[in-house]
Amino acid sequence: MTGLRFSWPAYSRASADLLASAPLESCGVAYSVHDPHTDTWMVDDVETVAASAYEHRDEVSATLRPTFIVEVANRARALGRSVVLVHTHPFEQSHPRFSAVDDAGEVALAGYLRRRVPKGEHLALVLSQAGCRARRIGTAQEVPVWQVGERLVLLSSDKSTEGDDVRYDRQVRAFGADGQRAISSLKVCVVGVGGTGSVLLQQLTRLGVRDFVLIDPDVVETTNLNRLAGAGPSDVGTSKIAVAEREILACSSASRVRGLKADVVDANIAAELVGLDFAFLCTDSHASRAVVCHIAYQYLVPTIDMGTSITVREGAVTHITGRVQMLAPELPCLTCTGALDGNQIRREMMSPERRASDPYLVGDYEPQPAVMSINTTMASLAATMFMAAVTSMPGQARFQIYDGVRGAVRPTQARRVEDCIVCSRRGALAKGPSWPLPVRPRANNG
Repeated sequence: MTGLRFSWPAYSRASADLLASAPLESCGVAYSVHDPHTDTWMVDDVETVAASAYEHRDEVSATLRPTFIVEVANRARALGRSVVLVHTHPFEQSHPRFSAVDDAGEVALAGYLRRRVPKGEHLALVLSQAGCRARRIGTAQEVPVWQVGERLVLLSSDKSTEGDDVRYDRQVRAFGADGQRAISSLKVCVVGVGGTGSVLLQQLTRLGVRDFVLIDPDVVETTNLNRLAGAGPSDVGTSKIAVAEREILACSSASRVRGLKADVVDANIAAELVGLDFAFLCTDSHASRAVVCHIAYQYLVPTIDMGTSITVREGAVTHITGRVQMLAPELPCLTCTGALDGNQIRREMMSPERRASDPYLVGDYEPQPAVMSINTTMASLAATMFMAAVTSMPGQARFQIYDGVRGAVRPTQARRVEDCIVCSRRGALAKGPSWPLPVRPRANNG
């Protein structure tokens, strides 16, 4: 997901506030964090320009006072941010296009911002009632614009005229050709391709996802064969990544798969996620879930976390539970919902040697019961939640709890913790590379 990413409320507020001034053109300013490695801009607020800051303003153009532009540049330089200059085309009924007036006005602005804020990568954004369009300021180089929240929407796209693949005909009848094209355009990461991950991948491939990044450090063990979709006895000792890639390509030979036999808690592997469009957490590791949860909010990469649990006491099953939770702006994170164990995160971040020598960590990892049917149930709920997030399918649940004993799935609500370090504006939200990720420290070989 290269391009300009808005948290859901930031874009909604900006669009409503600026277009409310029609018939006059209106302007706004955002101070974005730019990640040069993925060429991505993150925005969690747009400031509406006050009436006093306009030098000229009518139905077809708006010019800002030089003193205001100086203030914007000084602030961006002090913050270490890139400027996004926003304006409206209130009468345009389709996706807006930059006008000749826009082209002429940006020439001087682009030169000034390059001189005053040389480390920034500055953008221009135009809004209409039908959508928006962005570009590097003073150039014709367009930048895609995304709105990220409980739904993921590409705002800057005109309707595609690309032909449809007949294999998805029954899905197109459910959520439309635009929805199918949205699914097929996304680059999706699955962290953990074991029990739930292997089943989920089969569903995502058949839904039409074509571009995958897979992350898992483990190899197939004999005890995995009861629940690892696509694996057989001959795969024991093979990396789970290799099995997953084989299964994806068997279903869709045109798919692109980048497999990483590695742990997402390591800094270089976590960095693989920040430019992607969507992620799924299919691991029982608290450390990996903590890292990916941060990325979901810090880099505005919507993520669905899922897990299962079978509780056995005195030889009898007492509870069968599962959860599926979407992580995105305006939705509570795993910290808010109490889904992470800090002591377990600390344990998993350590090397085996440090773990063995730490007096505060007691006990060894104990394998938990696992059954394929429970994994499949949660993977299906996650795939359906994904469809609702990226297509017009009217699924509202973003946090679901499964009770296998009662045979019930119920949507649930959780409150966001005010000023949460992960998902609030005072925390990591939309901070990108300007905020540290909680990754495993690099080993000191010196």
